[in-house]
Amino acid sequence: MNYFVGAYLNGQLTGIEKAQVNRVKLFADAGWPAQCLYTKYNPKIHENAAKFGLQGRCFTLYDYFQGVTDDEVTSQDWVDYWQTTCHFKLDFVDIAPDIRIMDEQGRYVAYAHFAAKDYRQLVYVNYFDSDHQKVKRDIYDSRGFLSQTKFLKEQQRVQAEIFFNRAGQIKIEKTYQEVNAQTVLKRIMLKDFQQRDWYFDTEEEFQTFFFNTLYEQGDIYFCDKNGYIGQAMANTADNVTVCAVFHSTHARQQTDVLGSPLKSSYRVPLSQPERFDRFIVSTTLQKQDLKARFDNLPPIDVIPVGYIQPVTVDLQQKKRHRIIGVARFSPEKQVLHQIQVVNRLVAEFPDVELHLFGFGSRPEEQKLRDYVRAHHLEQHVFFRGFVTDLSSEYAQASLQMVTSNEEGFSLATLEALSFGVPVISYDIRYGPTELIEDGVNGNLVARDNVDQLYSAVRSYLRNPQLQETYMQNSLRLAKRYTEEATKEKWQHLLAALGDRHDV
Repeated sequence: MNYFVGAYLNGQLTGIEKAQVNRVKLFADAGWPAQCLYTKYNPKIHENAAKFGLQGRCFTLYDYFQGVTDDEVTSQDWVDYWQTTCHFKLDFVDIAPDIRIMDEQGRYVAYAHFAAKDYRQLVYVNYFDSDHQKVKRDIYDSRGFLSQTKFLKEQQRVQAEIFFNRAGQIKIEKTYQEVNAQTVLKRIMLKDFQQRDWYFDTEEEFQTFFFNTLYEQGDIYFCDKNGYIGQAMANTADNVTVCAVFHSTHARQQTDVLGSPLKSSYRVPLSQPERFDRFIVSTTLQKQDLKARFDNLPPIDVIPVGYIQPVTVDLQQKKRHRIIGVARFSPEKQVLHQIQVVNRLVAEFPDVELHLFGFGSRPEEQKLRDYVRAHHLEQHVFFRGFVTDLSSEYAQASLQMVTSNEEGFSLATLEALSFGVPVISYDIRYGPTELIEDGVNGNLVARDNVDQLYSAVRSYLRNPQLQETYMQNSLRLAKRYTEEATKEKWQHLLAALGDRHDV
C-alpha cells in the first residue's frame, strides 16, 4: 500500500491536502493501491473524505486503533430516545440545531449539538454538574457512533480523553496534567491491542508505534506533513520505507536559499536525511538548491504535485476584465497586493473584477475586507470562499494573479493555465518560475513590487491581441503536466523503491 500521510483532513483543502487528493486519484487511475492517512483525531474524517471523492481511501491513527476504518454509517433517533425512553424535557434552540436537555426533575443536565435541523447527526453532547459547570463532552463520529469522551475540570481544561470502538469498548485513554497553567499530555494508554495494553508518553512515540505496526513489506509512506510528523517518521524501524515530500520552500529567506535558516517544516528530513529513503520535490530548481546546500541526501525525485485533466475551453466565453485569485488568506500570500492593483485599475477599467477564492486567517481576511470597504471596491472585489471545483470560474476568468512571497509549486497556477488563464506572478521560487514563461503565457515581475505588478496587469488588459496570445500559449504549455506525464514519474519512483525491497 502507498500511504500519503498528513495530520488532518478538513472540509476545506489547503494546498497539501489538495495535492494528496490529486495523488490518490492519479494512483487509482493507474491501478496502484493508495490511501490517505492522518495522525490527528478527526470525527469528521469520513464525511470530509466523501466531499472529495475519497470514500474508502482515508482513515486516521485513531480510526485504526479504535477498529473503525470503514465507512459504515449508523443512525439513531435521539429526540425520540430522550423523550420516550429517558422522559427528558427538550428545549429546542431557535438559532442553531441544538437542544437543551432537562431531566425528569427539571434539572439542566446536557446540551446537544447536531449537524442540521433534522436532528439526525449528533455532533456532541455537553454535560453539566449542579453548578452548571461543564464536566464532560461526548463527541460523535460523523458515521453515527460515540467516538470520544472528554472529562473536564475547572475552566473546562481537559483532564482525560477516552476513545471507543463501535461497541462502546474503550480502546485509547489519554490523561493530562496542569503544568504552569497549561494542559500537558502525561500518558497515552492503548487498550487491548494485539491482546495486551501499551503505554506511551508522547504523541510522537504513539505515532511511530502506529507507523511501525501498520507497515507491511512493500508499503511506502509518503510524508506530506514533515513539520508535524517528520520525527515520528524518522524514528520508524529500519525496514520501513519513508519518503519526505516537499510542498513548499525549505529555506526561510528566498534571497539566500543556501545560507538562511531552514523552515521548521523540513528541519527533520534535512537534518536526518539518512532516515529517509527518498525526497520528492515539485520543481527542478528546488532539487538543485537542495543538492547545492546539502551533502549525503537521499535520491531526489522531481514530481509535480498536480497534473492537468483534459478540458474543453472556449476562449470566447471569457470575460476579458475578470481576474481570479486563488490563495489562503495568510500573510505570505500577500492577497492585499492583488486588491491594491485592482484599486488602481478601476478608473481605466470600470468593469474590472477580482474574484478571490480562499479561506484562512480571520484577521487577515478582515484586513482585506476593510481595505475593500475603505476604497469602495465592493463592486470590483468579491470574496467567494472555498470552492471545491473551480472549473466554471476558470472558464470565465482571463487572468490570475499570484502575489505570494514563496511557492513550492502553486497548484492554482497550473490549474489556471490548463483553462487558458494566463498568470502574472511575482518572480519567486519555485513553481511560478517553472510554470510561467515571461512574455509567453504570462509575466514574472519583481517580487513584492506592486508597481510592476500593476503595470503588467494593465498592459495585459489593454491589449486584446496579447490576451489571445497568452491564453493560447497557456493551453499549449500546460500540456507538459498531463496526467500521463506525471504518472510516468511516479511509476519510475515506485519501481526504484520496489527494487530496494528486492535487494
